[in-house]
Amino acid sequence: MFATTPLGAIETSLNRSMTEQNAISKNIANVDTPGYKAQTVVFDDALQGALQAHRTEPGHIPFSDSSDTGYQTVTDNSGTIQNNGNNVDIDHEMSQLSRNQFLYQTLTRAAADQFQRFNTVLGGTQ
Repeated sequence: MFATTPLGAIETSLNRSMTEQNAISKNIANVDTPGYKAQTVVFDDALQGALQAHRTEPGHIPFSDSSDTGYQTVTDNSGTIQNNGNNVDIDHEMSQLSRNQFLYQTLTRAAADQFQRFNTVLGGTQ
């Protein structure tokens, strides 16, 4: 909707953070499920490929109005942490949860600040 605006970037980042939150929550909920394999959200590699694909000149700033989110949830089938075939590392997941919650809070503050700017520009109260 706002793909090339600061609010659009915040919206995209909030959606990504929520997707990551869902994957982390699912991993934590299944920490004792036999054979469960952890899920992660892959973002940076997919984003870099998309950015390079849309540039016509190396100096151009890449913008895209594609509906592609630039990230995907993947299952980590490598290794096991527990004897039951589960590979969820609870310490890692709790660390990721904390990091993601901080990111989400920061993004919501940025969105609120952006809406406050809109309100100020439109002559609203401060």
